[in-house]
Amino acid sequence: MERLKTIDPAKMGKERHKREYDLRVLNCVSEDEYQSRMAIWNNLITPTAPIEEAKKFVDAAFSKLEKDLKASSSELVINYNEFVTLANEEINYIRVHVADNRSQYFWYATIALTICLTASLYF
Repeated sequence: MERLKTIDPAKMGKERHKREYDLRVLNCVSEDEYQSRMAIWNNLITPTAPIEEAKKFVDAAFSKLEKDLKASSSELVINYNEFVTLANEEINYIRVHVADNRSQYFWYATIALTICLTASLYF
């Protein structure tokens, strides 16, 4: 979890906006699912005390989300088990799409190699 928190905030913000669009527009998720998933992003972006394991992080995110919902007098009701499932999916999404530079470099290299090989066939 600490590795995810060390990602450049500008990159995290950019990826967060992409993910918000993906959830709201492309996937049309419900409001409670959206809030659950965004709670993970909120806790990664805002500085918090060091967290050694994912379970503590998810529990802290759930508590913060509940407080925020109570403070805003929202009618949303979020089940803890659903939240944990969505949180784990969202953490995996962040690990794969934001934190894992090696896989991104692999795909960039693969695309570049494919273009070079295609170009070499024509020349």
